[in-house]
Amino acid sequence: MDKISITAASVVAEADLKSARLGQRFGRLDLSSQLALLAVAELKINFAEFANGRVGIVFAASAGSLATDVNFWNGRHGVGGPSPTLFAYTLPSAAVGEIAIHFKLTGPDLCFVGDGKNLLREAADLIRRGETDACVCIFCEAVTADCGKIISTAPVAAAHAVLVRRGEGIVELREFDRDFKALCALISQSKSAV
Repeated sequence: MDKISITAASVVAEADLKSARLGQRFGRLDLSSQLALLAVAELKINFAEFANGRVGIVFAASAGSLATDVNFWNGRHGVGGPSPTLFAYTLPSAAVGEIAIHFKLTGPDLCFVGDGKNLLREAADLIRRGETDACVCIFCEAVTADCGKIISTAPVAAAHAVLVRRGEGIVELREFDRDFKALCALISQSKSAV
């Protein structure tokens, strides 16, 4: 039984944040953390069904924490200087910590900066090596207008998430599945068509 499958998928955009109800801390999070946390919540997984410490997190942020870094840097001219609260989110892995705290996930985690093409492979490796029973994979694109000017990219705010685990699921993971966004969109569309 070496079959590894995707058992849930979600796609969220900035517009979805307005109706999100994920606790009092949610409004204080940076854009990347909000998107990532909401994408995982939209998976609608009961993580209590898993053994403690057996769910991993594999995260990729297309622009790292650059949107938050720019926001923090621009705050130096404001009254009181840059926000100490915002400083905590100037690391690309901040969203991983927020997901782990919110869902009480204490398994291994990985954070990548760039595209999401390694997410599924890394999750499958963690499962095959026996380090986890399941992995939440998230690809987040958080590029604000100010950030987009610096890196010559159009603004975008979206997150894609899947739960990968051993056994049967919606889609069996294949060795060459690399287009994370397309796979999430395909699964999300097929779920809504049912």
